[in-house]
Amino acid sequence: MRRFAPLLLACSLALLASPAGAQDKNPDAGSGDDPGFAPPDSKDDSTPAYLKAIDLQRKGKWKEAQEAFREVVKKYPNTVHKADCDTRGGENCYMGTMKLFESGPPARRIDVAVMGDGFQIDPKSQKQEEDWAKLCVDVLWSDAAYSEYRNYFNYYYVRLVSKDDGVDKPLTEAEKKDIEERRRRGKKQKVHVTDFNTAIDCKAAGPAGQVMADRDLVYQWLDYANRDVPGCGDDALVIAFAKFGILGMGGGGIANVGRPDKSITVHEFGHAFVGLLDEYQNAAGPPPYAIRAANATSDPKFIPWQHFLDKKVPGVGVFEGGATYKTGVWRPAQGGCAMNSAGATGGYCPVCREAAVLCFYGYLSPIDQTSPAPDTERGCTAGDGTTISITPLKPMTHSLQVEWFFDRIPDSEPGPQAVAHGGETSDNPVVGGIPGWMPGPRLRDRDPILYEMAPLGVPGDEYARTDKTKDHFLFDVAKLPPGRYVVTARVFDPTEWVLKDPKHLLEERAAFWYTVSPKKK
Repeated sequence: MRRFAPLLLACSLALLASPAGAQDKNPDAGSGDDPGFAPPDSKDDSTPAYLKAIDLQRKGKWKEAQEAFREVVKKYPNTVHKADCDTRGGENCYMGTMKLFESGPPARRIDVAVMGDGFQIDPKSQKQEEDWAKLCVDVLWSDAAYSEYRNYFNYYYVRLVSKDDGVDKPLTEAEKKDIEERRRRGKKQKVHVTDFNTAIDCKAAGPAGQVMADRDLVYQWLDYANRDVPGCGDDALVIAFAKFGILGMGGGGIANVGRPDKSITVHEFGHAFVGLLDEYQNAAGPPPYAIRAANATSDPKFIPWQHFLDKKVPGVGVFEGGATYKTGVWRPAQGGCAMNSAGATGGYCPVCREAAVLCFYGYLSPIDQTSPAPDTERGCTAGDGTTISITPLKPMTHSLQVEWFFDRIPDSEPGPQAVAHGGETSDNPVVGGIPGWMPGPRLRDRDPILYEMAPLGVPGDEYARTDKTKDHFLFDVAKLPPGRYVVTARVFDPTEWVLKDPKHLLEERAAFWYTVSPKKK
């Protein structure tokens, strides 16, 4: 849901728009007869051979497809499909994108891509890569927050083939000096035995050999995949796993992991997506800089999770050590949190779980759909059956709440006014054609003051009902007495996991302007 536009409109006293995303995309995009990215009319003699290669790829004949793409370029060096053939037939190549879990249109969901490094083209390696891609989702669902809100996400597997299957080791200081000296003198660089040729060039970059992918390469592949299957790259969120990687590193939208069968995946996604810090301690402290996050602070007088302490939530306290430092930093949980153990347990502590849920609503409005769209003043006739429909998002085991209000207004009062929103900004870097990861649009644009005012009008319970499936909440606007009205729907998540919501992210309001005319005599 990366490319967003206003969904809701505001009335004069308290109704805020929420950015919703791009136009809903065709769920079958990328699976038509011509999935290439040359213009539709740019076809030549190579096109039949190109489409046969595409068909081999769709059938899972990876090696045959790779060779077929290479043959197209060899036989037709000036083919209009050359860029696609090079991307799908190179030593490191793209072999399609698969939907692992789809809960709704990409424009109205948080879209996460998973991709692997070091998996070669043989069937056994490709089977393992696909299994690990599915494992990424299963492991995330082992955490309560990702499981309960699974219908807020779409997950995609971007299948990549690597020439080699290793992870580059970090260079020694001597090797770094040699590279710098050769670069200064303009000499050809030495090729180290650890320089594996892989799709996203994973390296053992951390002090304990933690794996990290090349950010530019990740987003270049994601950009291509997003053109093949529109939506998979909308939010620039990626889980990158390496066949022979150890542990992982995460941040800025990319969670790097080795084998994703432990909560290390939850841990790194907590860094990359939620913005959580480590809660383990292995470095001498105190830290040389100030630290303050949802789950870590270097100032014990200002505890971000004080509201949990006030409520005496079990398992939450103030424990020294965190953000990797042994002293000078405090964390909320003694242990038992994925941000602490980095693989030994399954999920987040209450403080990290709250941060995760708030992050979800930093991307998505609680209102999934409305009918009609609340952006134009409308009219109806008393008794003609006109209704307003609200469809909330759907967590797994609890329901969002919907309240209705209406207020009669004079004809002279202005109608709906569009609310400005931040949108894409110059601070949003573009890497490989995909905007770099940024916090969710609702979080960036939120004005909490508007939500601290009481909704306009009086409760409209007598005009409210649900449909038979209980998926849609209806307001019978045509049953109102003749007149001009603003009808307001307030939708909110009553979850007990969030104790403090200063930006009112768990709430959204939609306003509808209607003039109800008398029945004709």
